[in-house]
Amino acid sequence: MLHLSASKPQSGFTLIELVVVIIILGILAVVAMPKFINISEDAQVSTVKATGGAFKSGLDLARAVWAVKVGSGPVEDLPVFGTSQEGEVDFNANGWPAQHYTLGNEASPQLDNVKDCISVWEVLYQGDEPSVSDSANTDESHYKATYSATNTCTYYYRDNTNLSIQYDSNLGSVTVDSDSSS
Repeated sequence: MLHLSASKPQSGFTLIELVVVIIILGILAVVAMPKFINISEDAQVSTVKATGGAFKSGLDLARAVWAVKVGSGPVEDLPVFGTSQEGEVDFNANGWPAQHYTLGNEASPQLDNVKDCISVWEVLYQGDEPSVSDSANTDESHYKATYSATNTCTYYYRDNTNLSIQYDSNLGSVTVDSDSSS
């Protein structure tokens, strides 16, 4: 009598099957990586655009308060965001936020240095987020402020310095440079 034993099913993968899977995963990674990088850049662009929009909204709100309470000319320590000193804004002759200092008095406040740029940012955002500093080497701040031209500030996004927000206090204009391919 002949006994045929059932063959035991094979367990595991062959070397060829593993190599094929690794090659397929490699191809998928090569195809997916550029899409992931673009998504990351798109998120950074969106972040800077949203921050620029919020900055412009804060400027417009401050300008509206200035227009109602003052109407023309420069003004020092105008309460815009609440009644405390932290909410006071100094306006230039054109009626746009130029600085925020609780000490000192200028007849005609001007945005004319990086500390003014930082002070305007901080009074508009009324908090630590998004943060700003005058140093690119700090990991704590989201933006680096620079005084870039007469009465103009540029805020560079820390995670991608090709992205920036520019504020011209003569015109009250905010420009977002979102060309991350520069």
